[in-house]
Amino acid sequence: SGTISPATATIINIHPYRDGGAIGNAGSATTIRASSSSSSSSYGDHSSRYEWNLPNGKVQFERPLKFRGIKSLQDDGASSSSLLQTDYSSSATLWNPTFLGSGGSGAVFSFSTSPDNYDSQSSGSPSSKGTAMKMNGQQTNNDKEVAIKVSWKRSRDSVENECSILQNLQKNRVPHVEQCLGRPNNPYPYEDGRVMIALTPVISSSSSSSSNNGIISTTTSDLTNVKSGQPQSNAVKSVVETMVGMLKVGIYTVDVQPLINTETGDTLFIDFTEAKRFSTPPSAEEESGLVGFCSEMFVLIPDSLKDEAGEYLRAELEKLSNGEEGPMSEKILDILESIWVD
Repeated sequence: SGTISPATATIINIHPYRDGGAIGNAGSATTIRASSSSSSSSYGDHSSRYEWNLPNGKVQFERPLKFRGIKSLQDDGASSSSLLQTDYSSSATLWNPTFLGSGGSGAVFSFSTSPDNYDSQSSGSPSSKGTAMKMNGQQTNNDKEVAIKVSWKRSRDSVENECSILQNLQKNRVPHVEQCLGRPNNPYPYEDGRVMIALTPVISSSSSSSSNNGIISTTTSDLTNVKSGQPQSNAVKSVVETMVGMLKVGIYTVDVQPLINTETGDTLFIDFTEAKRFSTPPSAEEESGLVGFCSEMFVLIPDSLKDEAGEYLRAELEKLSNGEEGPMSEKILDILESIWVD
C-alpha cells in the first residue's frame, strides 16, 4: 500500500536557471506515477510521487503533498480564498508542484493550495509565475500558491535560519518582506538531515496581469525601470521602511533582492538565506555587515530620487524616536549618516 511501483515515468529537461546570481544546468526532472492506491495523508503513503534530479541532489514530493504546520482556509471549506496561515496542529494539502529554481541553499517549487486544474503531471521547467504582491490593494490569483524550499544536507542550518529570520520580521511587522509559514525545521521525509520551509507570496520577474483591472505589469529589481511619479516614490519609501524596520529589530542581510512592480512600485524583498542578527553595540564583524547592508539598500535608489529617500529616512527615524521603542542606537545612526546623508 505504501510502496512505490512506477508504472510510467516522464523525463522533462530543465532549462538553465538563475538563483542568487548563479547560473547552472538544473538537470532533469522525473515524474513518477505509482500504482499505490493508498489514501493515507501521512508522509510516504501516496498514490504517486514527483522526483527531480538536480545538480546538488534529488528532491521528491508525495502527490498531493501534505505539508505540516500550515493550514489552508480552503481545507475548511472557504471558497473565495485559500490563503495560508501557520497552524502547528494542521497540515495543508498542496498540489501541482512547479520547479522555480535551485541554488546552494536548496531547491524551490511553487505549489497550488487548490486542486482546481489539477494536472496529471507537474512542470519540470523553471516557471514564469506571476506576481502575488498586492496590486491596487488586491491580491492576484497567486494568493492560492505557496513556495516550498527544500534544503540540501549541508544547507539545513541556513534554510532554518532564513525561516526564523522571516518569522521574526513578520512578528515585528517589518514591511515588504516575504513570509515563512509553519516550522523552520519541517523535516524532509525522504532523506534525514534536510528540511522544508513554506514561503509566500510566490513571485517572479515575469509578466503578469493584475487581478484588479487587467493592467499588464512586470516586476524588476531595478528601480529605474519603475514608472515615474508615485510608483517610484512608493518603491523608494518601501526600501527605506524595510531597511529601518530590519535595523530596528537587529537584523541585516547581504545580497539584497527586491522585486518591484513596475506599474505600482509595490516592493517585496526575498531570499534571506544570508540574513543575520546583530548585537547592540555591534561587533566589528557585524558593523562591517551593517555597512554593506545599508550601502546595498542605498544603491537601489537612483540618484534623482536620493533626496526623496533622505526625506523618507528622516521621517522614519523621527517616527521611531517618538515611539515606545525609542531611537536607533548611535552606532546605527552613524552608519546611516555616513552612507545616506551627504
